[in-house]
This record gives sequence, structure tokens and C-alpha cells, in this order.
Amino acid sequence: MQPKWKNKAVNVVSSSELTEKIVDKAKSLGAAIAGVASVESLKASPSHRIYPEIGMNLRVHWQDAKDDVKPGELAWPADAVSVVVIGVEHNTDKPELDWWDGMGTPGNRILMRINKKLSEWIETRFSVKTYKLPYFVEKGGIFLKDAAVMAGLGCIGNNNLVITPGYGPRIRFRALLLDRQAEANGPLEFNPCKGCKQPCRKACPIKAFQNTVYSADALGQSILPGINGTYDRVTCNVKMEKNIEAAVMAIPAGNEEHQEVRLAIDEFEEGVKVKPKGAKLPNYCVKYCRGCELSCPPAQWGSR
Repeated sequence: MQPKWKNKAVNVVSSSELTEKIVDKAKSLGAAIAGVASVESLKASPSHRIYPEIGMNLRVHWQDAKDDVKPGELAWPADAVSVVVIGVEHNTDKPELDWWDGMGTPGNRILMRINKKLSEWIETRFSVKTYKLPYFVEKGGIFLKDAAVMAGLGCIGNNNLVITPGYGPRIRFRALLLDRQAEANGPLEFNPCKGCKQPCRKACPIKAFQNTVYSADALGQSILPGINGTYDRVTCNVKMEKNIEAAVMAIPAGNEEHQEVRLAIDEFEEGVKVKPKGAKLPNYCVKYCRGCELSCPPAQWGSR
């Protein structure tokens, strides 16, 4: 049976029409926002440009990388020319969407379902080959925040998160690559952080924005993590580790689940599938810090 993207009975549309139809379909499937960028623009985006320089210093696991990927390299299909980015809102009245339960988060599973249906629809309707992307960059993924910005969904804020019109930073992303050119939606002329008193940075419990970590001279670009280079990924990871330990310690030490939780988290970070599909998971969840996100004032976001 031939792949859906080789179907001959398809709708032939222009690149602008393709983008419009994909965005509309993504929203009908449950995405709050969606956009398209070119792969070439993504390669030139800030995180992807500096990745070869800092890749080995990130918390990634090269022993589990794709066979032909070396540390610091990006591994995308050679025929991919466009990237579709979808976003799902994570409002404050549904904090559980961000709770990590051993197989990711409920919010990410929603995104993956939408992405899967969107991929199937694109291949069937337009005979366009799609690539669903893994989360980890070393496994062939992309920096989703950069992709969202290039797709016109928002901009990087002082908290190093994507700030979107109407939803602010309370949104999560997934992406698809396409082997056909679709018209780009962005970048967007949008600067919600202008004039803001930066409550996001003040809210950080571990002061991850206190010191300058990246410089324009060292990286050869003006757009830096946290806008001005003050976002410290390593320090932020320290807080995430504390969130993990809090989840583990919430389980009685004598309970065998105590060790299962720690192992599950370690294996997830190593990129290993923790449990077979349908298997019962330990009764716990990791509630990661969202201080810099939740303190971002809605008055700055503008309208949707």
C-alpha cells in the first residue's frame, strides 16, 4: 500500500492557500493557534544558529541520538522545506495539563493527537509528505520556541518564553515538517515586553535571570536567550531537579514506587520509553515551576 502522500488524487493549491488550509484545519482539530515557517528561516533562527556551539553543554543525551547525528548537529530530513507549528493553550484553570506523570504531560498528549490527525489530513488531502518531530533536538527535533516565532505566533519575551497575542506564554507547541513549500506566516511585529517592569524575572525563585550568560560578541548574533542573554538554562534546570525531588519525596520512602518514580524520570530524560503502552504508572506527578510564565501580566499580551 502506497503512503498517503503519494496519492495522485489530490487538491493542487498555491503555497498561500496551503498555509491557510493547514492553519484552519489545525484549529478545527483543537489547536488554539497555528502557523508556518520555512526550514531555511528556522536554520537561521537564534537557538539553531548557536546550537552547534552550545549543543554539548545542553542537557542532552548523545548516546541515544540518531546514528548519523554528532554532538551539536541538527538532523532534519533533506527534503523538508516548511515547518507547521501548532499551539494549545495551558490556562491557569487547568494546571494539570503541565503535570509530568511518567509519560510526559496531558497537554503534550493533546498536542501529539492533534499533530497526528493534522499529518494524516495533509498527506491525504495534498499528497504532501510530513514528518512528525520528536521532542529532543538530538533525535531530529527542533527548538519549538524559535519555530513558533518564525511561524508568526509570537515573540521571545524577557522570560525566554514565547509570548503570543492573547494567550501570552501560557501555550505549548508541537511541529510538523513538510516536503512542500507553504507560505510563511511570520515573523510577527509584536513586542509585549516593551515598557514592562519584568515581574517574570522577579518571580524566578532561583534567580535564573540574574547574570549575563550569553553575549552578542561571543555568539555572533544580537538576539540572545532571555532577549539580552541573561537566561541561565543550567540554573533553571536546578529548579526543575528540585521539582522532581519534591515529587519523589511525596511518596513514602519505603514504598517501591519511590524508586520507580526516580527511575522513570531518569529514563525519560535519557530518551528511553519508560513503560509499555497501557501499563500502570506510579501514582505521582512532577509539578514544574511556572513562576516566570504565570507572573507575565495579561495586560501586555494584546488581543488574539
